[in-house]
Amino acid sequence: MIDWLPPWVRHYRRQWLAGDVSAGLLVTLLLVPQGLAYALVAGLPPQVGLYASLLPLPLYALLGRSHAQSVGPMAVTSLLVAATLGKLGLATPADYLLAAVWLALLSGAMLLLFGLFRLGFLADVLSEPVLAGFTAASALLIVLSQLAPLAGLHSGGASLPAILATLWHQAAHYSPHALLLGVPALLLLWWARSGLPRSLQALGLGASPLLLLARGMPMLVVLGSMLAVGVLGWHGQLPQVGRIPAGLPALAWPALPAGGLSALVLPAFFIALINYVQSLSVAQLLAIPRRETVDPDRELLALGACNIGAGLCGGLPVTGGLTRSVVNAEAGANTQLASLITAGLIALLLWLGSGSLAALPLTALAATIIAAVAPQVRLAPLWHAWRAERSDAVAFAVTFVLVLWLGVDSGIVAGVVISLAAWLMKSSRPHLAELGLLPGSSHFRNVQRHPCQTLPGVLILRIDESLYFGNARHVRDALLARLAAAGQVHTLLLVMSAVNRVDITGLAMLQRLDDTLGLRGVRLQLAEVKGPVWDVFGRAGLAERFAGRVHLSTYAAWQGLQPVPDFHI
Repeated sequence: MIDWLPPWVRHYRRQWLAGDVSAGLLVTLLLVPQGLAYALVAGLPPQVGLYASLLPLPLYALLGRSHAQSVGPMAVTSLLVAATLGKLGLATPADYLLAAVWLALLSGAMLLLFGLFRLGFLADVLSEPVLAGFTAASALLIVLSQLAPLAGLHSGGASLPAILATLWHQAAHYSPHALLLGVPALLLLWWARSGLPRSLQALGLGASPLLLLARGMPMLVVLGSMLAVGVLGWHGQLPQVGRIPAGLPALAWPALPAGGLSALVLPAFFIALINYVQSLSVAQLLAIPRRETVDPDRELLALGACNIGAGLCGGLPVTGGLTRSVVNAEAGANTQLASLITAGLIALLLWLGSGSLAALPLTALAATIIAAVAPQVRLAPLWHAWRAERSDAVAFAVTFVLVLWLGVDSGIVAGVVISLAAWLMKSSRPHLAELGLLPGSSHFRNVQRHPCQTLPGVLILRIDESLYFGNARHVRDALLARLAAAGQVHTLLLVMSAVNRVDITGLAMLQRLDDTLGLRGVRLQLAEVKGPVWDVFGRAGLAERFAGRVHLSTYAAWQGLQPVPDFHI
């Protein structure tokens, strides 16, 4: 067998074929309306959403490792594209499309570089509360932005004030035909998420027919709306998709935008970051039931190649979609053959049946977007964070408000800043615990939480954070304050079990602290210094300074610091 083939090809089993075929068919029924709709969210021609799925699906099948990850356009990414390009003042639709293609190419190139340099940790730049707030606010913006096309109006704006202003100014020009078609479609899609599965189960249908009907409802709505327009003679009475070029897109390296690439680099980075976090999260979710692991760097390489492939096809940036991937897995996908089948069916549609999509009403696409995105407007993480950690709740709320008010492009920048600021704030004020010995044991605990023994004249403090430039001054001040409050102390023992690293600023702080305590007649001693931290001490020339004052364990230090008993004859 050829070594370069992905593992699922080398070890494919015949019994997997039925599940892969059914999953490929079902995801196609979901991806076609989603692809068309998400392209419109980005302000692009609808076929661009289908173009963006052609190469990425087989590229991920070749390079990715998730068995059911389905790569294609995503709602939040489309909104990011619209927000970015809407601020550039592009002269023509062709310039707008060209800039969107370059966003895919640039973000793909960045993801490839991140993967080559093994920068998978970039997924941690956004904290969970910030990411949840960003996702909820972005989903709400998408839902609100689609109210205009649902009513037959032109959508506009990438922030809450702009969207509301657009709706207000066009309110008198709504299309009754669009509402008569779009609102029932939305209600049907909403019912398909909750009521339909229960109804089908009551009828005794098995899991596979139930899944096929429930998940294929967006395509049924699309087909039904096209049929309704034809039967009722509503052509020209409401906005429609219009002509979609027949055939497959030509692979080509695009020309440079008229304004250059400088204005696209930073937005492309944030699009790459959001897409990577989304794709990695989906891959990890799908790996849990199969007890598999996900290589973040491998996902970076695969997703980078997918975005470059999307750009070469004239598409917009792509990522692993949660809904599509979960549907793919639930429909029985065992390998990435399901994605190859989906790509083949989309190519067949573009080649033979693209003309039939011209009569598709935009109000039906708006209904599919609202139904798909509305469940992501979740405020439950805010209440959970408020109960667990108030600072995380503040991070969620601030990100949510900023994304709504400023738009997703400015909101994601604010989200990264908030994540880093929250981490810096927490680590710059580390917890200091005064320790004592639990009676009858060799274990040490916080004296404020447990009844503990202490030694007279000895203050034992544990630093619950690494020592670095961001907290060195505060730790020094806090240690001196604790020492002053303790009264008569001749020894300060710092337990460094939670100190995982130390930088030059942290070392300088310890050196100055040692000098200050020496002038006061207080001896500074250390316990439980980890090997990598002690290596830094040695390279900085401080190992000799603290020689004889570093203890292997806190209990060993306790034994060495106990007063010598007096014997009387």
